[in-house]
Amino acid sequence: MPVCNDDSVSDTPLIELDNVSVVREQTRILDRVSLTIPRFRHTAILGPNGSGKSSLLKVLMRHFYPSVESDGHQGTVSILGRSDWQVGLLRRRMGMVTAMLDHEFSDGRTGRMTVVEAVASGFTATQLKEFGPAIDDTIAPKIDQAIETVGMSDFKHRRLGTLSTGERRRTLIARAIVHDPDIFVLDEPTNGLDMAAKADFLGILDSITRRHSLTLVLVTHHVDEIPPAVNNVVLLDHGKVVFDGDTVEGLTSERISNLFQVAVNVAQRSDGWFDANIIPALSSQPATESRSV
Repeated sequence: MPVCNDDSVSDTPLIELDNVSVVREQTRILDRVSLTIPRFRHTAILGPNGSGKSSLLKVLMRHFYPSVESDGHQGTVSILGRSDWQVGLLRRRMGMVTAMLDHEFSDGRTGRMTVVEAVASGFTATQLKEFGPAIDDTIAPKIDQAIETVGMSDFKHRRLGTLSTGERRRTLIARAIVHDPDIFVLDEPTNGLDMAAKADFLGILDSITRRHSLTLVLVTHHVDEIPPAVNNVVLLDHGKVVFDGDTVEGLTSERISNLFQVAVNVAQRSDGWFDANIIPALSSQPATESRSV
């Protein structure tokens, strides 16, 4: 896909948060977070459970709004240069894959959609074929191309409820990219996948991150899920940004050990992917056991 040459568009950050806090029942979930993600800067948001990752995503999707501080200050959220988005319209400018969305597409009326119908629904950000677009000669080639990209061409007429978790998750990738979104958001996308399905998913994700027309925002707590094309990482800890910068500089053993409060060895492989393993002798795990972060 060609890169947009409109400087006024390219210079507008995709996402800007300025001193955003989220407080729920006197618990400070996000604490004056400031963050800028420019166009084409693939970014991973990494942190342990409870660090505020999901809440940050909800702020971006306008499920949460910045809380008003005791001094009257309220942070601001701007996406694609605007802060006044209607949720439905915003979702049409984004592509999204989450484990929760996968669950919603696995049964009921949504689960009875075929792969083609589900992918087509990405154009309207809906979850029922009745509210999706008419599949005409204009969008049919885009649907076929997206399905081919994720290796689901042989399943295009299968109903979602009959697919494995890995197959359905790949279908959701096709749904997320079919309309060439500005922002491609993934929230813990490999949850529930077995080793083979996870490897397939990450391989497809690696390929997609090389597309110049979208910007990836990956929310995860697994270092080994971050594709080589992701050149920026944001580390969240107790609702605060503790690092925002170059991926190689951010994903060090020291930083990740401090973030997860356990001794971790982080190493970048020759193919650009990272491995992170808890050091058994320095952790609470038995000496014979090693776990990845």
